[in-house]
This record gives sequence, C-alpha cells and structure tokens, in this order.
Amino acid sequence: MLRGVAETYAQDPGKIGRNVKALGDALTRLSQGNPGEAVTVGALNAVADRLVREVDPFLGGINGAPKFPQPGIFDLLWRAHLRTGRTDLRDAVTTTLTHMANGGIYDHLAGGFARYSTDEQWLVPHFEKMLYDNAQLVALMTQVWQGTRDPLLEVRVRETVGWLLNEMKVPGGAFGATLDADSEGEEGRYYVWTKAEVDRLLGDDAALFCAHYDVTELGNWEGHTILNRRTPLAPGSAEENRLAHARARLLKARALRIRPGWDDKVLADWNGLMIAALARAGFVFEQPGWIEAAIDAYRHVVTSLGHTGPDGLDRLYHSGRGGRARHAGLLEDYANMGKAALTLHEITGDVAFLDQAVRWTNTLDRHFWDEADGGYYTTADDVGDLLVRPRNAHDNAVPAGNGTQLGNLTRLWLLTGQDRYRARADTAMSAFSGELGRNFFPLSTFLNMAEMLLNGVHVVLLGEGDDLELFNAVLRNRSRPTLVVSRLAPEQNLPEPHPAAGMAMVNGQATAYVCQEMRCSLPVTTPEALADLLAASASGP
Repeated sequence: MLRGVAETYAQDPGKIGRNVKALGDALTRLSQGNPGEAVTVGALNAVADRLVREVDPFLGGINGAPKFPQPGIFDLLWRAHLRTGRTDLRDAVTTTLTHMANGGIYDHLAGGFARYSTDEQWLVPHFEKMLYDNAQLVALMTQVWQGTRDPLLEVRVRETVGWLLNEMKVPGGAFGATLDADSEGEEGRYYVWTKAEVDRLLGDDAALFCAHYDVTELGNWEGHTILNRRTPLAPGSAEENRLAHARARLLKARALRIRPGWDDKVLADWNGLMIAALARAGFVFEQPGWIEAAIDAYRHVVTSLGHTGPDGLDRLYHSGRGGRARHAGLLEDYANMGKAALTLHEITGDVAFLDQAVRWTNTLDRHFWDEADGGYYTTADDVGDLLVRPRNAHDNAVPAGNGTQLGNLTRLWLLTGQDRYRARADTAMSAFSGELGRNFFPLSTFLNMAEMLLNGVHVVLLGEGDDLELFNAVLRNRSRPTLVVSRLAPEQNLPEPHPAAGMAMVNGQATAYVCQEMRCSLPVTTPEALADLLAASASGP
C-alpha cells in the first residue's frame, strides 16, 4: 500500500492534492455541526420512542450482534421512563442490565464488565476490560437501582467497584486504562474453565456451582466454559453463600494463572468518568471509602496531569504514566474531569471542587469554544497538530465532550445562579440540536444533558449531623438524574445572584430548599416535606 501511495505521489501529484482537498473539505463539514432550535421534552420523548424499538425485548441491548453496552442510550431510555412512566422503556433498561449482569460479558469471579459481547446472548465477550465501560455501567446501574432496588444491580456495583479498587488503581490513586483480553497468546485464556478444573477445585460444591454457572463437559465456547449465571440471585440464602465461597476458591486458583497485560497509563477523560461514577455510587450505597477513593483519584489526576498554561489558565494533559505527562488535553478531558469535580462538590460540599470546575470551564471557553457557531472544538486553539479541529456532539465509546460539558454548564448555572452559564448552555444546545433531524442515535449524552437544562432541580441543604443525614436518605432513595445538590454548613451561604443566597436554617434545624428555574421553595425541615417538594418538581416547569 505504501509503495502504491508513493508511486501515485510521484507520477500524479495533482491527484493526491485533489484527494487531500476533498478529505479536508469533508472533515470541515463534519466539524460544522447542525444548528437548530432548542431541544424540547417532546423531542426527547420522541427519540426514546424510536430508540426503544431497536432494543432486543428478550435479551436486552440493541438488536443483533455484536452487542455493546451502550450505557448512554439506556440512560436516555431510563430518563424517559422517569418522565413518562412508560413500562416498556423501563423494561428495556432492566432487561438489558439483568442479562448483561448475568452474562459472560461480566466477570463473575472478580467483577467488572468486558468491552462487548460477540453474540446476542451476552455470552462470549471480547475479554478486554475498559475503565470507561465500567465507569458508565456503575453510574447507570446505580441510577437504575435507586428506582428499582434490584439486588442484582447492587451486587454488581459492589463487585465492580471491588475489581476497580483491587486491580485498576495505580500508585497515587488514579486508575489504569485497560486489562487486555489475551494472556499466554490466547484471548480469554485467563477467564475460561473446564468442568474438570471446576470439579477438582470445588469438590462437593461443584455440582451446585456448575448448575448455576452453565459449566458442562462440552463447555459453551471452544470446549471451555465462560461463566454465566443461569439462575436468579437469592441474596442471603444458604445456597448463595455456598456459591460465593465457591467463586472465591475459583478466583484464588485463577490468580495463579498468567494474568492479562495491564495498560496502567492514566487517562484524564476516562478517570473523570470513573471518579464521578464512584463518588455517586459511594453516596448512594453509603460507602464513604468509595468517596475517598474517588477523591484520591481526582487529586492524582490534578497533580500529575494538571498544569498552568502561559496565559495563567488551568490546563490538563491527556495521559500520564511513570511520572511523565503527555499530549495536550482534549475537550473530553476537561469535560469529564469537570463533571468529576462537580460531583465531588455536590457530595462533599467542598467548594474547592466547584472552584476547579469553574477554572476548567474558563479554559474551555477561552481555548475550545467556537465563537462563530457555538459549541466546543475537540482540541484547543493553541494546539496545531490537526488539519481540521473536530467539533460535534456524537458519542463514541465514551460520551461526547460537548454533551458532558452541556451538563457541566447547566450544573454550574444551577449551583451558582450565574446567567452566563445558562446563556452558554443554551448556545451549546442550539449548536447541535439540528442533528436530531439527521441522526440522533449517537446523541444520547447531549440529549440527556439537554434534559438537565430543561428540568434541572437544585436542592440546597443547610446544616450538619444526623438531621442532614435524614435529608440525604431522601436523595438516596430517588432516581432523579436531573437533581443538583448544594451542601452548606450553618455558617455558609450561596453567593449572589443565586435566589437561595441569604436563606438560612430555620430555628437551628437542618433545612432544605428546592429551586427550579431560579425560583426557590419555602424552607422545609423534615425529610417528608423534602420528599413532597421533590415529587412536585418531578414534572418540570
């Protein structure tokens, strides 16, 4: 191929020039986006109605093989269920998560999801484990668990976080990128079993384990067995306890095998996804250690990949390994780390996280914003190594940076009351909303954050101690992805011009306000009253 290119370049350079121009023009058109009117709730519901028809009603996931997790799409369907109450939307999400959580795509011994399934049954994965997949799935399973209390989802979140903290942490606290699919030159060798191995290792428990995890003499993949759960989970039962003991024995035996390779470089964007998911799950499942791990990872990224640019703005590198940071940060790096900072601020109340999110947003507005058409470019204006600066709102394996940053701008507006964030969010939404008429399949993150802009609700909590914990219980017990929370100590206050600025505790009691569209409720001092306010705000303005 290279010889052919060289020959054409030597004999017909004009042809090469024409092709270069055509490719450049095409890339330029792709970066121009498709502006339109503001997204409406009706449009969001229409997209959900169209997407749910693509879901396999029996096994979940988007119809056909291979099957990827597609967490952004199922987040969109879950949000639409919360808005409309439609059970078909709920079932599309719960069916998908149940089959994934029981399938071979999940590592039933150590936790964590593989990258995708090569078949429709979620049985045979590409065995590589990616940080970004697991981050998005932890976030989605946590959100859905809040609405269903499905014990399977809680178990899978806990196991996946266990895998993350046991196998993916690098020195300093951040998380590595991937675990390879191959070991000893074979894909999946580390993860699969024969019945003879299981019988030898488990003894009297082998028959029970084989019945629950599809272990047979012939196997289910190339003469081996990929473990997958064939029976419902029964938490706390004697049988389930025996299975847990059996899994632990197999995991101990598996640890003696040659492990797959570990890509331990730290990527700012993937870490941002996981930090936000881990912190949120830590709050919901009352695991303060998870929140501390998220904070450690955040600090590692900030200290190892953050630096000050020549203009004094906070900049990020994209990746780091072994003390060396490389490559100028991309939109997704700033957006995902900004999301992580805002999530930590909401959960801890520490204003330092909010301040950092503001500084990264200032960098995006200065170096990434498209002044002509709105929205953010993927690369900064002072990085000159691309022919064309991409600019779109399309999700790929990771959420689109423009979608994530739309959510960040909305949260900053709700948390601070500053209209400049709302104005920029409105412009960013309009910059890409015309894509809905062309191809909405890759726009899930953008549309989910557009819903946040339309229906965001800000809960302001003032106080400390057990009374405030009662309010936290209300927030844990509701699946409300459009909620934003401020936690203020008795002596703290929100700044002007936020409508809750100056509002105080009532009679020294922990107090809550609920604000929507920059209008705030009267103060309430009981969890029951807060629950009523949240229920009243659920339909949006």
